[in-house]
Amino acid sequence: MTPALSLIDPTSRSASTAEFAEAMSALAGGVVLVTCRIGTRPWGMTVTAFSSVSADPPIVLASLGSRTASVRAIEATGGFGVSILGEKQLDVARFGSNPGAAKFLEPFVDPGAVDSASPAVAGALAHLDCELLDTVGVADHTIVFGRVRAARAAHRGTPLLYHRRAYRTLGPRAGGRLNDRKDVRWLSS
Repeated sequence: MTPALSLIDPTSRSASTAEFAEAMSALAGGVVLVTCRIGTRPWGMTVTAFSSVSADPPIVLASLGSRTASVRAIEATGGFGVSILGEKQLDVARFGSNPGAAKFLEPFVDPGAVDSASPAVAGALAHLDCELLDTVGVADHTIVFGRVRAARAAHRGTPLLYHRRAYRTLGPRAGGRLNDRKDVRWLSS
């Protein structure tokens, strides 16, 4: 693990937690389940702080609460998975986001995903198998970096999103002049 970053000058002013949470709720994010194994059992945690870092080599990051079972298991096993959830997987997202509850995934994993080193959520829009590259502690979170060893996508489905503290899906394309622009790619396409 890379040493924790010291990003906060204790003498400088920071936004309040409430101000920051309200501002960040304006940013819509895709919903993923970061998966791992605890013992032999599949485990998963809902995350919206997930991003690609690099395409070549393929590297992703996810930000997880430092005191979670997920972080301990990922550090112990050296790997994790990321299932990108679709609009029909609201129950999975809620299950994985229940604070303090056990998040064993047996009811939700794809038992036929024998090619996956990490637990894969059945029906997910995509799944990434990752080898842990590094972890960085920042405040009360640990950022896990993973090299994507395998990736598979369903090539269909609508993503599940999180915006303004609620789960949402994509709506129809926005109207107006932007629809006529050929250089704009629409997420709802």
